[in-house]
Amino acid sequence: GALLLDVREDAEFAAGHAPGAVNVPRGLLEFRIWAQLGYPAQTDMNRRIYVQCQTGGRATLAAKQLQDIGFTNVIAVIMSFDEWRRQGHPIL
Repeated sequence: GALLLDVREDAEFAAGHAPGAVNVPRGLLEFRIWAQLGYPAQTDMNRRIYVQCQTGGRATLAAKQLQDIGFTNVIAVIMSFDEWRRQGHPIL
């Protein structure tokens, strides 16, 4: 039931992303997150959301943005996407 949210730009996401990740660029987060969570149906503001980017910087800021608009179960994943790839983890 958790959402893996990749907040990199569209072109970065298209070049490779973790399986199951959904792309919403950080600059458009407040506008596009709702569609990913079923809007216009009731939105579960406590749904676990893992936020990821290239190095963790945008993920940290995006997690704060989500908390500021009322999401209560948000976790910034601090990782290097390049390291993920080098370690052979799956990329789509």
